Amino acid sequence: MLPSRSTLSLEIRFREEGASVTASTSDQETVLVIGATGRHGGTGARVVERLQTARRLVRALVRSDDDRAQRLRESGAQTLVGDLHDRRTLLPALDGAGSVYVAYPVAAGIVDALANVASVIRELGSSPHVVMMGNGAADHNAASGIAREHALADELLLQLGVNFTSVRGCAFFYENVLLLHSDAIRETGVFANCFGDARPAWISAADAGDLCATALLDPQHHANSPIIYPPGHELLSQHQIADIISEETGREVRYQYITANDWRRQLLAHSGGLPNQAMIQHITTQAKMCEDNTTILRKDIDPSALAAASGRPPLTFRNFVRQHRSAFGAVTADA
Repeated sequence: MLPSRSTLSLEIRFREEGASVTASTSDQETVLVIGATGRHGGTGARVVERLQTARRLVRALVRSDDDRAQRLRESGAQTLVGDLHDRRTLLPALDGAGSVYVAYPVAAGIVDALANVASVIRELGSSPHVVMMGNGAADHNAASGIAREHALADELLLQLGVNFTSVRGCAFFYENVLLLHSDAIRETGVFANCFGDARPAWISAADAGDLCATALLDPQHHANSPIIYPPGHELLSQHQIADIISEETGREVRYQYITANDWRRQLLAHSGGLPNQAMIQHITTQAKMCEDNTTILRKDIDPSALAAASGRPPLTFRNFVRQHRSAFGAVTADA
């Protein structure tokens, strides 16, 4: 088993009470969203939607001025081209921002990136509320390199006095199944990994984004701790995932257990750079730790709390599959 969490990793549950997203600051506050065009999960795009509904002025930091950036502008957001790893580009992005959302990709480098953010905040003499999509496995002694980096990044911001909230989600995204397994499911009807019989918590990226939007729009809701552990929506095993995909696509889909090393080699051979190597190491390590019951990931599920944060019922995995039936090789007619 891993050692117990440090005092930094405060075990604070997401609380349903008072979870409304009533604005507590001026309607015209500018919120900087970093990761608004992220491809995996897309929590940044969901946060932008929620902020605009709440009449916030949205400024998005984008890596390139592409079609995704154009769609942001068409929605009413301001876009600035920049890079978290180029401190020079962060000065105009952070200047005048009352809040910041950071959705760093599942990749290495978050410590250097957030050090740049903290440095610019210090230079500007401002104190924006920074909300980060954190990592529920964050720990200085974690087997995952990404988890260790997230623990260090949180500690860094605490020590530098940044006003921040780390939303350490412990639930796996439904989108992982799409990213990691849809090709195999579509082509062979069989997907393999090292989760085994484990039943971890799962959540849609949209619902995770709503939790982050709540932290931005109602900062007092989490005023007692900079580190929170929000709930997932449902507990699912890989066999249950296979059954749901089978039922929703009209074809037989089976789950096959393989070792972490075999899954890692499989992902490296077929990834084409997505997922990247750091993500491959992270997801295979987390899956193995779920399977052998050494994970520190929480298994809290609370659909009512998710509904309170979003104002709608949370998305089930079954409905997620329905939204992506063709990607999973559906043979039945669309509903």
